[in-house]
Parts: sequence; structure tokens; C-alpha cells
Amino acid sequence: MCKVTVNIDEDLIRSVNPDLTSTAAIRKWAQQLIDSRIQEMQEEEVVDLETAREMLHETIRREYARL
Repeated sequence: MCKVTVNIDEDLIRSVNPDLTSTAAIRKWAQQLIDSRIQEMQEEEVVDLETAREMLHETIRREYARL
């Protein structure tokens, strides 16, 4: 794990979410955002260039076969 420092405008964030009344609450909120984004990234399908090229060619073949 690594530790990261983030500067947040407390007045601005509290104007958006009044529940963020302390540094601990802001820290927890930021951690939840980061954890959520990491999970989304893990779930995204990653395709290498060669696989993407094959998928594209197959799609083109199917489309032209319909003509």
C-alpha cells in the first residue's frame, strides 16, 4: 500500500456535502471514492491490440456478408 496526500478545499467540499464536517469524514469519503474507482477499473474489460484488431476484422466481415 502507499500513502497519498491530497489537498481539498474544505469549504467547497462541505458546500457540496454538509455531512463532511471533519478531516476524518473527508478522509473516509475520499478513500471510498478511490476504492470504488479501483474496483471499477478491475471490472473493465481490457483487450490487447491484436485481439481488438481481430474483433474489428470479424465485425467487418459480418457486415459485408450482409450486403
